[in-house]
Amino acid sequence: MPPQTARDDTDDEAGADENAESDVDEPDGFDVEVVGEHVTFPDEVGATFTLMFGDDDGDGDDGTMGSHHTLDDTSTIVVADVNWEPGGTSGWHRHPGSALVNIVEGELEITWERDCITRTYTAGEGFFDPGEVHNADNLSDEEGARAYVVFLGIGIPDGEPATEWVEPVEC
Repeated sequence: MPPQTARDDTDDEAGADENAESDVDEPDGFDVEVVGEHVTFPDEVGATFTLMFGDDDGDGDDGTMGSHHTLDDTSTIVVADVNWEPGGTSGWHRHPGSALVNIVEGELEITWERDCITRTYTAGEGFFDPGEVHNADNLSDEEGARAYVVFLGIGIPDGEPATEWVEPVEC
């Protein structure tokens, strides 16, 4: 899936500062295949998710603030099959809605803009993406990584992509 923000690579002095502000990150070794286009439920659907990052010391808290996410309208979903080549990156991006991510192959390192802490997820694990800016890297030099993603209640028109690439975050 190509980046959703147009880039202007002109080098004239008048546009240089403007271009620096609009540069978006680029995915590399990263492919998204939509396997379930926009689907709507005939019934009204809503959900609330509480996101509390865990850690390895067993207290269930990695020191970052948790958050609650209420989706008043989750009646639209899109399903995608996402693949990272060895060393691939999604680039910094966000989604207009929340997503549930199921890692089915390999290992991913996810870094969220909110706290710049890198968290590792492996095959057989999943995570909740509240629609915040993040980056997903496959650090393996030998194995690919793959995830199934269900985008919930996304606020984009039918046929439009569910991802917007943004300027890289300095963590």
